[in-house]
Amino acid sequence: MSQKQVPMVLKIVMLAFLLYAVVTIVNLQSQIADKKEQLGQLSMQVEEYSAANEALKEDLKSGITDEDISEIARTELGYTEPGERVFVDTSSR
Repeated sequence: MSQKQVPMVLKIVMLAFLLYAVVTIVNLQSQIADKKEQLGQLSMQVEEYSAANEALKEDLKSGITDEDISEIARTELGYTEPGERVFVDTSSR
């Protein structure tokens, strides 16, 4: 090998490495941006869940009332008051 060929090969290797480094950095920056967006969304979810937990804690402290029981029976279990009529709209079927 002559002296002129070695520096040219070295330049090609360095250029390839530089190109690889630039592509890797750009890819990592994109991943960082995605992770920051995910972090923001998860932080919002944590805040929502914390607020819901606080509301549930307050409900537990205040106890359950007859109105709460009645509402749960109506919405969750489909119960009705004595003498009450429930009409179901079947026109949307």
